[in-house]
Amino acid sequence: MAEDNLTIRDFQPDDVNSLTNLTNELGYPTTIEQMIARMEAIRHLENYWTFVALHENAIVGYIGLNKNYFWEQDGHFMRIQALVVGKEHRRLGVGKKLIEHAEKLARQTGAKLILLNCGNREERKSAHLFYPKLGFEPKSTGYVKRIDLKH
Repeated sequence: MAEDNLTIRDFQPDDVNSLTNLTNELGYPTTIEQMIARMEAIRHLENYWTFVALHENAIVGYIGLNKNYFWEQDGHFMRIQALVVGKEHRRLGVGKKLIEHAEKLARQTGAKLILLNCGNREERKSAHLFYPKLGFEPKSTGYVKRIDLKH
């Protein structure tokens, strides 16, 4: 598959089945109902975008990003919250094309940088090699604290 056979477009509600399948394939168990609720909330938020990659009219990947503001300096940045490419379409330029689309949007909005986090699970190691090839630099260490909603 050549990159020029890919089309990137805005997410549409009818895409939710494909996004659910891709999200599950990446190792994040998700039901259709959960994904419908998530995407319904996200698509109505200002400064949030979801784009899908199509090959032969099938969704083979998606990217979700949002606009964030700095506290420590003027301006804003874009944060990639999700980048998912189907297993059969990895290493074929889909992720690169989705990130290029995100970069174009970042430039249009005047963003100073694009930030992303990548999990440190074993199966994510190939992604750790992928991002530097597109100009991303390892920059920070992230931490997570789960909130117990029962208290």
